[in-house]
Amino acid sequence: MRSDVLGLGLLALGGVLCAGLPGTPAVSEAKAEPAQVVVSAAQVTGAAAQATATVGQAVSGPACKLKGTAPVPKGARLHDAPSGGRTVASFTGALVPMTLSAIPADPAAGRARLSTSDSSPALRIDGYIAPSDVAVFTTRDIPVIAGHVWISSAQKVKLVAATGDSLRAELSISGSERQTAKASAPCDAFALQRGVPTKMEIPGSARGYLMKTSTIELFDRPDGDVIFTLRMLEGTAQLFWSTEAKSGFVHLMSRGDLTIDAWARLKDLEPLKKGEMMDQYIPPTTAVAGAQLALDKAPPIVKATRAIPVRARRDEKEKPIGEIEAGAEIYLLETVAGWTNVLPKALGMTPPDEGGFWIPATETPK
Repeated sequence: MRSDVLGLGLLALGGVLCAGLPGTPAVSEAKAEPAQVVVSAAQVTGAAAQATATVGQAVSGPACKLKGTAPVPKGARLHDAPSGGRTVASFTGALVPMTLSAIPADPAAGRARLSTSDSSPALRIDGYIAPSDVAVFTTRDIPVIAGHVWISSAQKVKLVAATGDSLRAELSISGSERQTAKASAPCDAFALQRGVPTKMEIPGSARGYLMKTSTIELFDRPDGDVIFTLRMLEGTAQLFWSTEAKSGFVHLMSRGDLTIDAWARLKDLEPLKKGEMMDQYIPPTTAVAGAQLALDKAPPIVKATRAIPVRARRDEKEKPIGEIEAGAEIYLLETVAGWTNVLPKALGMTPPDEGGFWIPATETPK
């Protein structure tokens, strides 16, 4: 019988960083005489094939959207195209509201679409990012071996495939010899923000068991079929509990990054002594925190009363890269030639040196 219960977390230390973020200087463009370029037919054919492959790359369905507010690693970049293109924002390590969509079939080989907004008003920048730059967590248990082994809820996973409205994820098993567990589930089984793990409820009559060696085989029933082999590092204590034994096998339950409901040979286990507390073997949980940032001589903060398009350059012909959503709070930086440069209040992202988050000065909130 499956149990509902605990989880482990990761610790990200948030530091306090004070940095002046000056306005973006104007960029002058020099005109050059056209140069003669000779391109071979093979190069043209190869470029066309590559473009076709990029455009035709399969991505997750329109309903597959992962949301949450979490830190994005400092230096990670948001681009204006699924491949190539220019950088429109760089992340700082502070908390950012996000929506991830259009996840490529092979997340390791392409970019997913990211909007820096989820539900509350925000300065939203729309672009593309490497999926590996965004932490993904499970929102519920997802089966590795149906009825016996699950990746637990609230666990950080790596996306390895996307198909329609489902995703395949990989978990690095804590304390193992680089062992991973993979599972597939609908997109709503994943989020960009870690939930709260549920602690294990252990019956008063249960007895604790530890692995005798670093490897243990798990069975679907007493003297049945091997369904999973757990390979832990030497000296790593893997705790199970049980209320049932039969024919030299013990019915094991455990919940950490994996949830396990399976059988194992009694000879492979070390029963805890009576009175020994099982919770001393359970690793403590930790929380993820973003960096806390501030500006030197902080500029004024204003709240937008309506949506305002944001551009990467001071040019009306530029396609907007996002918008200040109604109700969002922003910093007002300098105004140059009829354009005002802005930043999100949380400072979760900044524009590249050669760009900015520009809005028409006439639309600047008061």
